Amino acid sequence: MVTAGLALGKFLARRDWVGLAVVALATALLLAYRAAFIEPRTWGAICAASSPPLACLPRTGLLWMQQRYLWGAIALVLGLLAFLVRAPFAVRVMAVVAGMAAVANYNATWGMIGAALGAWAWLRPSQPAARL
Repeated sequence: MVTAGLALGKFLARRDWVGLAVVALATALLLAYRAAFIEPRTWGAICAASSPPLACLPRTGLLWMQQRYLWGAIALVLGLLAFLVRAPFAVRVMAVVAGMAAVANYNATWGMIGAALGAWAWLRPSQPAARL
């Protein structure tokens, strides 16, 4: 595919496009879930009932992780792993996904650090350049 004289295959590798698609899809799904089940007050009232429906279980888990800063902690651990250990590509992508999830769930401090470290590890060359 050529756009404005630039071959997209030369701009980014195929796995990078797949990684970007995973990050975009995961972020969109999480934001859609938040808009549908976390933010409406009616779901809060439904889930506060003495016998809440099964649909409240993921909502409860997500909010529990948010309150204990686990979204940010997971992102930070994945980001450090991706950056310091030169983890596989999937770990780098997951660090960015977890960072975006942390930001969406108000764990932005650790989440952004984890996402930034994951993105940095993703963008740097896989092999260090030889020194002359």
